[in-house]
Amino acid sequence: MKLKKILLSIGILGLLGVNAADSNSAKHYGFSAIFGFTSETLIHKNFTSLNDIERVSYATLLGSTPGLIKELTDDKFSNEDMAFNVAGALTGALLSNYLNNNTSIFVTHNEEEKATKVNLAYNF
Repeated sequence: MKLKKILLSIGILGLLGVNAADSNSAKHYGFSAIFGFTSETLIHKNFTSLNDIERVSYATLLGSTPGLIKELTDDKFSNEDMAFNVAGALTGALLSNYLNNNTSIFVTHNEEEKATKVNLAYNF
C-alpha cells in the first residue's frame, strides 16, 4: 500500500512537471492517464482473481497502447512522448486502483418518495 502511495505521488508530481514541458507532452500524459484509469477500472471489476500489481501493470500496458499506436503512425517516433504516455497511464492506473480499493458507491431508489439516493463510502 505504501509503495502505491509513493508511486501515485511521483505520478502527480510528474503531472506538475508536465506544466513546464510543452503542451504536446501534457496531452500525451493526460490522455494516457485517462486510458490507464479506465483500463484499471475495467480490469478491477472484471478480473477479480488478479492482484493489485497485476491490475496496475495490465492497465498501464493498455493505457499506453493508444499513445504507442499514435507514435507509430507519426513521421518520427518520439521517445519523450512515449515516456509521457507510460507515465500518464501508470498514474491513471494507480489512482484508479486506489479509488477502486477504498471507495464504494451505492445507488438506491425509493419508488414511494420518487427519490434516488447516491451514497459514497470511503474505507479508511
